[in-house]
Amino acid sequence: MTNEILSRSERSRTEILLAAHQLFTRQGYHGTSMRQIARQAGVALGGLYNHFTSKEEVFQAVFLEYHPYHEVLPALLSASGETIEQLVRNAADNLLIALANRPDFLNLMFIEIVEFNSIHMAQLFSTLFPQALEVVQRIQQIGGQRLRPVPPAMLVRSFLGLFFSYYITEKIIAPRAPTELVENAMDHFVDIFLHGILFEG
Repeated sequence: MTNEILSRSERSRTEILLAAHQLFTRQGYHGTSMRQIARQAGVALGGLYNHFTSKEEVFQAVFLEYHPYHEVLPALLSASGETIEQLVRNAADNLLIALANRPDFLNLMFIEIVEFNSIHMAQLFSTLFPQALEVVQRIQQIGGQRLRPVPPAMLVRSFLGLFFSYYITEKIIAPRAPTELVENAMDHFVDIFLHGILFEG
């Protein structure tokens, strides 16, 4: 009986998070009420409060459950290549494939950044960072003496910055941009990440 109740409670919580995720990404955090979440999830308002004490607590759970790191980390860790160039390009391609079916991603992230000043990201950092460092260690092993002595943490941050700047500008610019702004764009981003914009010497 206890297992049955627990299972029902877990299913109810899952439905609440799914409903809240859909509403938050469509209407924004402030545009969504607890009553709307309960209605869409098919639970009584009191039942919603049995799981979560506030709307922010609901968002926090949604953010952790639906954050793209669930797709991003496996995509990074599965990257392959015999050279740094191949590895970085493959990692970027994997990220694009992983996020191709996540149109909600930017909405979720902008809510976290704009409305919460990224306060929930700290909870993810301890999970994200060590695994991202694994990719950097592979880059360092492959690159050897070719690599400048950039701190590993900065390599992680700069690569993620490269990818997300591409991803965001692609969403904003690409639909109305001239060909020269979008053709082989990721190749250019990766090339600039690897080699900069200045001739050597």
